[in-house]
Amino acid sequence: MVANADALSVYRDLLPNPRRAARLTERSLSGFVLLLGVRGRTPELAHHTVYFPTDYDAEFDAVFGRPARPARPALDPTIFVTVADDPSTRPEGCEAWFVLVNAPPQGHDETSVDWRAPGVADTYADRVLATLATRGADVRDRVLFREIRTPADLEEATVTPGGAIYGTPRHGRTGLFRPPNQGAARGLYLVGGSTHPGGGLPMVALSAEIVAGGIGPAS
Repeated sequence: MVANADALSVYRDLLPNPRRAARLTERSLSGFVLLLGVRGRTPELAHHTVYFPTDYDAEFDAVFGRPARPARPALDPTIFVTVADDPSTRPEGCEAWFVLVNAPPQGHDETSVDWRAPGVADTYADRVLATLATRGADVRDRVLFREIRTPADLEEATVTPGGAIYGTPRHGRTGLFRPPNQGAARGLYLVGGSTHPGGGLPMVALSAEIVAGGIGPAS
């Protein structure tokens, strides 16, 4: 059996193992995503464009709730934009934008962000677009539609507590000692960004390769 749910979900909910689950309760940051249909073309953009804030530390202080404050969406976040020059992703004369910012994971207490609360997601989407405008990429009057994916959506869609895209944080011992791909039960394998060797598409692909090798060649 191969589980691509977050390792915490596996060891807390699916195959309870308190000892292993206890090591995974700290959550990494998540992501807030806008999927935009944009009228016209923006030739100055590369396939990937990153718009950095003036105060990078303040962004992560907000996301991780430092110092001694509740976590909160960053007011001036780093904004990662992908605009694929691929006709299959858009009608002629338009663009498909993928916009990602770092965000606190979905929370369930007063010290965290409830992305499901009325107005929270739409208000922050407006903030992200306004921030893009201040950095020279104002598309607000060109947006034909937008869809929002919050950490709460990621939590629900991927069985990942908090929508934490890297599982446990990628710092300190929790980042170095991720759950192994061979699970705690015979015949169980774990795959994905919360397990060895880590998050991000290249690492997830390596995770899948490791698991495939552990299972053995297809008959």
